[in-house]
Amino acid sequence: MLDSVNKKLFALSITTMLLTLFIVVSFSQVSFERKRTKSELDQVVTLQLSVDMLRSQLWVFLQFSDEQSLGLVEHAQEELAERLTQYKQNGALLENMIRMNQSLKAILNQEKKVYFGGASGVDVFGAEDITARGLLHSRYNMIVQNMTEELAYVHQSVLMSSDERQNQVMIYAGAWLVISSIVVSVLAWRMFFRFRTGVYAIKGAIGRLAEGKLDAKIDREDLDTEFLAVATFFNKMTNSLRETTVTKQELEEEVRRQTEQLKLKQEQLIYLSEHDPLTNIMNRRAFDNKLERAILNAARTHCKLALFFIDLDKFKEINDSYGHDAGDAILVEVAKRLIDTIRETDFVGRIGGDEFIVCLDHLQDFTVVPAKAKQLIDSISEPIQFNGHTLNVGASIGVSYYPDQTQSKDSLLSVADEAMYRAKQLKKSANSNRESSVCQVVSDSVVILASVKEE
Repeated sequence: MLDSVNKKLFALSITTMLLTLFIVVSFSQVSFERKRTKSELDQVVTLQLSVDMLRSQLWVFLQFSDEQSLGLVEHAQEELAERLTQYKQNGALLENMIRMNQSLKAILNQEKKVYFGGASGVDVFGAEDITARGLLHSRYNMIVQNMTEELAYVHQSVLMSSDERQNQVMIYAGAWLVISSIVVSVLAWRMFFRFRTGVYAIKGAIGRLAEGKLDAKIDREDLDTEFLAVATFFNKMTNSLRETTVTKQELEEEVRRQTEQLKLKQEQLIYLSEHDPLTNIMNRRAFDNKLERAILNAARTHCKLALFFIDLDKFKEINDSYGHDAGDAILVEVAKRLIDTIRETDFVGRIGGDEFIVCLDHLQDFTVVPAKAKQLIDSISEPIQFNGHTLNVGASIGVSYYPDQTQSKDSLLSVADEAMYRAKQLKKSANSNRESSVCQVVSDSVVILASVKEE
């Protein structure tokens, strides 16, 4: 019946309202009984005061036995009768009091008629009349005493009746409060356990889905309507995911493959950004960075550097005669020969066109520089085969020295470039045989350029 959270909350709200209503009604009934008891006790006290007044007037009448005192007694009796009649209408137990008061009234009327009806008055009565009147007065006292005892009984009856009514109210109120509290507790605990069941079911299914288990489902048994709707939607969602989503293993494999491709492309980009795309040796930017690091290291270790600025001879004629493919083949072969000629600690780069740079690193002195320059010239001058043709190129080399000539990277390159230009000019003006002139000019240029200082 209560198969949803909304219904349970509604039932719990109604029960709580009824419980509150029972509490309010119970306190109202208790308050009403207290007021009722107070009213009845006030009536008893008022009647007791009237009886005491009547007793006082009778005592005065017994002392003086005159008509005026008798009038006061009659007045007190009538006032008591009026209050008895008024209180009896409110349901008080005053039947005996009313009868006693009527008996008192009858005795008073008889005494008034017998002893105060004649002209002579009470003084003319004899001894027998006095004895009869004494009996009447005793009767007065007896009736008043009975009234007092009856009021005490009425007082006790009022207290007992009030106690009984209040106990009955408390029993009924307590019973209703216990029943309502039990109902509220049962509903609350049922809501708690059912809600916890639904939450745990959804939480477990979401946890399995988070682990990559696309077959996760929410058990739809023993769930409230609201959780049942969530479970239905969740199960439909997982079915859709199973149909449209790759598995965790597939996703991890794809991520790994993409990561490897990105890493490879990154390495390729880094390599391309630092290497000449034709010869695969360092480009100008990478060579500058490495040369700067080499200068810093030489400054720390107190070593020396020699920088060769190389420009190929007759490259333009070959490029124009045999095409760009021949020029590219020459550049690739020259780069390979330069790499084969230098040490592992040295490095080479292409700065553009047919210009190359070689750095001799970790030198203790410059005595090896002329021999290394001649070795580079000899290696470059070796014939190159291309599509059945034998191609020959030469080279002009300019040298700069660190730290003897300069300690700046840019100045080091500038000095080497200038020295290469001077070597090329000297070679053009030579009149000796080509091969010997090449070697001699380069050797002379090395010696001459060693004394060039940075301006």
